[in-house]
Amino acid sequence: MSKCANKQCGLCYPKGAQEPEKKEVPFDCVQAWHFYQKKAEAIVAEHDPIARNRRINAAYAQLWLDDPRFQWAGLAAFASKQVGCGLIHAAGMVANSNRQRDAHQAWMRQSSALERMSPFASPRMPMHDQGAGGASAFAYEMLTKGNTALFLDIWPLHIFYQKYGLQRFKSCLEKRAQLEGQVVWPFGKEVTFGKLSADIVEGFEAIDAGNIHGGVKALATHEQLNILQPAMYDNVRFATLMRSNQFFWVTNFPTGFSQEIQLTLSNECKSERDDDPRHVGFSKSRFANLANGEERMKFVLRAADQFDWLLRDPLRRHDVGNALSGVARGRN
Repeated sequence: MSKCANKQCGLCYPKGAQEPEKKEVPFDCVQAWHFYQKKAEAIVAEHDPIARNRRINAAYAQLWLDDPRFQWAGLAAFASKQVGCGLIHAAGMVANSNRQRDAHQAWMRQSSALERMSPFASPRMPMHDQGAGGASAFAYEMLTKGNTALFLDIWPLHIFYQKYGLQRFKSCLEKRAQLEGQVVWPFGKEVTFGKLSADIVEGFEAIDAGNIHGGVKALATHEQLNILQPAMYDNVRFATLMRSNQFFWVTNFPTGFSQEIQLTLSNECKSERDDDPRHVGFSKSRFANLANGEERMKFVLRAADQFDWLLRDPLRRHDVGNALSGVARGRN
């Protein structure tokens, strides 16, 4: 006679013959963080910084499209798009400088000694263009590094929270730092990878409680002051470059390379009208300092408030949603 299928039956399975209970495998926080860091690394695994920027923009936009509570991510898609505009502008300035230099060097190799004596015979290579080329190359490098590092920090946080919820997110957050040295981190020792921040916890607690504005403010504080400030804006050369750009733009000095520091809440790099509700400018003061964390946070929070206002209007929300859908498809 075969034994019954019920393995809890005392007659068929006397005590001691029952199968042992399976123990639940404890959740491995470090392994989970590693998984999502590698997913983030796969997104930024693009050699060309401008193409990489488009992939970053798309990933941010998709976060918001999947979960509108991630309003910071929607704003970040536009902010990152603006970084991409800066990269394109800087790349153009570098290319112009290089063309002038290459043409001059070719002329020097081919011209006669008599031709080289003439101050008007050589191809134009204005000093301000060469200076702009050098400054633009440095800005290109810094913007690329900041754009990539910020994404590698913040995107996995959103995905981990989305997957596992607030309690597991909070219990595992401190262990993320154990991945230092095992994952890609462009800032190296300038900013400790995975460093625990009260702003991160506050941000996702606010999101979980439905306090979207509070979540945006806390995550923006983390992004700007904990990550970008020490690695980029405390760099004297970069801070000086930003101040020079602001001064020359406000005074309308003909440098050929200064641009308004702005955020456009659309697919475009800039708005032609200051009264466009999608346009948020940094400042019209010639002495405004983007490298100052307090001044920059005021700009970021004004942009966050404007983004929130647009989302509260049904028609404008539709336009913003369409724009972010375009960004998610790489149309920016």
